[in-house]
Amino acid sequence: MRVRLQGFNIIIIVLSGIALAYVAYPLVTLMVFVEPTMLLHAILRPQLTNAFILSVFSATASTFLLCIFGIPLSYFLARFENFPGKFILRIIVIVPLVLPPLASGALLLGVFGPYSPIVKAFPAVEFTQSVLGIIIAQTYVASPFIILASQAAFESVDESYENIARVLGKTRIETFFRVSLPLAKTGIVVGLILSWVRAIGELGATMMMAYNPHTISIQIFEDNAIGGLRNAVPDIILAIVLSLIAVFVFYITRRRQRQDLLRLRW
Repeated sequence: MRVRLQGFNIIIIVLSGIALAYVAYPLVTLMVFVEPTMLLHAILRPQLTNAFILSVFSATASTFLLCIFGIPLSYFLARFENFPGKFILRIIVIVPLVLPPLASGALLLGVFGPYSPIVKAFPAVEFTQSVLGIIIAQTYVASPFIILASQAAFESVDESYENIARVLGKTRIETFFRVSLPLAKTGIVVGLILSWVRAIGELGATMMMAYNPHTISIQIFEDNAIGGLRNAVPDIILAIVLSLIAVFVFYITRRRQRQDLLRLRW
């Protein structure tokens, strides 16, 4: 379909071009700081590869925890409409999204710091300055992305499908896994991908909970502080690679969904 370059269309195209240029230009200028002869050696540094592996592991673990606990909560918010305190519950879910990450980390330190009841109850567990501390921080900060996206996905599912399944003799849990989840799958996958990417990029709360061991975000921060942007370029490139992986997964998911919809229509 050809776009007529008149009036409103021109305004949209110009504004869209400015937005794209704003997003793309920093990526282009990044190449100015790349030294091809040193790039591979810098990427293969043990500190950077360890940070990369740790970030993938911790973000995946955080997303897995959110999948187990966040999806049921999103279904609860979508389907259980009238109960006391629902508005307060919605606010609690959104709080990690609007709080500055450093503030989130400070709150988590109040719960998992050295003098908290939880730490006293489990003295052998390292809640801070550990991989567990990283996962705790990432899970907290990334939680709204999967909860809100999954809630919207469940709300978009016609409740009559679930009622029909119940009439046909399916239990509530069977209806959830065989009807609700498949119909809300795309929104849930989007939430999972957003949560994973947010966990990868988390810095503030992670610094408060566990500056060591380094995630990729903390490694970028440290390398930039020590040697400037040129020293942090390899770290940034790896972070971009992780983001592209998430985008690729999202693209494949959407493509499969469209193919499934086309099969259903035919």
